[in-house]
Amino acid sequence: MRDQLVPTIILIALLVLAGIGMLLGWRRLQRRQADIGTVAALPADPGVPTLTADALYVATTLRDQPLQRVAVQGLGMRARSTVQVFPGGVSLAIQGRDAAWIPAAELDSAGRATYAIDKGVEPGGLVRIAWQLGGTAVDTYLRPASPADGTSILDAVQRIARGSIASSPDTSEREN
Repeated sequence: MRDQLVPTIILIALLVLAGIGMLLGWRRLQRRQADIGTVAALPADPGVPTLTADALYVATTLRDQPLQRVAVQGLGMRARSTVQVFPGGVSLAIQGRDAAWIPAAELDSAGRATYAIDKGVEPGGLVRIAWQLGGTAVDTYLRPASPADGTSILDAVQRIARGSIASSPDTSEREN
């Protein structure tokens, strides 16, 4: 029993140090991104949604940098979400957080992707929404509940995005 005590204490100490290191790194990333912008709150009366769909919120990353997570304003962690598309913008209700509002004027485009930060799926299995967060170009990745939901989200966002062009079924190689 005594022979196992020292290695066990060392292992526990290493795990605690690793956890502290990850927490400090996360906080440093949040501080570095503090000036990125503010996520808008859902307007009091956004109107009637043209689409409501469930999806897994995967991540928001810096534009065309699918491995550079945006860690501010509740956008840092993966969670279940409900996506609603309105004529004036997109509501992203991420579980455990206030709904985020992406005004239509801030939407750049929508397309398909295959991977983002810590999620890889079949070709075109993610929906990528390109938008401006306080003047910073970002991409939000969603994993729709079904392929049909993915197509519906993509079509609805493309209809309201400024300058949006129809994307090919999988733009992950070109746009990620």
